[in-house]
Amino acid sequence: MSNLLSTHNTKSESFYHKAIKKLFFKFISENNKNVREKSLEKYINKRRADVYFRLNSGEQIVIEVQNSKISVKEIIARTEHYNKNEIYVLWILYGNGSCIASPKFPQDKKNIKIGPVENFLHRMYGGRVYYVNFNFYEDKTTISVPFALHFSDSSNKKNRKIFRTKYEGYYIKNVNYTKIPSWNLLCVEFNEFKLARFYDKSIKRVIKSQIISFYKRNLKKETNHKKILNSIITRFKQKYGLSLILQTLLELTKEKKIELNHRIINKIQKKLHYQ
Repeated sequence: MSNLLSTHNTKSESFYHKAIKKLFFKFISENNKNVREKSLEKYINKRRADVYFRLNSGEQIVIEVQNSKISVKEIIARTEHYNKNEIYVLWILYGNGSCIASPKFPQDKKNIKIGPVENFLHRMYGGRVYYVNFNFYEDKTTISVPFALHFSDSSNKKNRKIFRTKYEGYYIKNVNYTKIPSWNLLCVEFNEFKLARFYDKSIKRVIKSQIISFYKRNLKKETNHKKILNSIITRFKQKYGLSLILQTLLELTKEKKIELNHRIINKIQKKLHYQ
């Protein structure tokens, strides 16, 4: 994957929007062999899409780049408009734009502000939001490759609510970064929407793989299930946060990938319930 696209250094909002559109048009066109038709801006029944692709399979994709403020209602309306025309939608947020509650970067962070639109897109895409950033230098501005972020509950119980300012609300969440492996796009139907996304792994899939590997290497012969639980929490809590680890452990026990007795499972369920 190419790393950067050079642009002129300016700070107008329209510049960010145009530059991100050009980035996706350029690199998806150049690096995705499945594209047979492309357009930088295209009208779909009087609504102008930022970027448009038709794949060899016949599936159509629009990319909606969002920098300025937008409501969840408008996100839904735009997505449904394209879906009615049998078009899949990929939403991309500028990681330092006014559409988000706090700047986003490709890194793990604890207790970060998440806006309502970010929170909705996270649910809409099954546990991920896609961002892209700008890097500013003395004589030029460059755009980073896109990245995916996953949100999970903060370990601080006081943060388990929506906070409100005079004009808007936000959530406090833990954030985990996952890498996007290529510019190839995948069309999916999820939560009653037709969506386009990258081939990035969900954070749950990443964590499951790591926990299973750690369990097989260090704990498979351990008979004390409380020790197994505490060892896994100690190993992964700092990076992923307690809630995400406990949720993942419950799924792994149901899948019979890790063995934990009913007492420990009940303890995990109660911990999640009271967090």
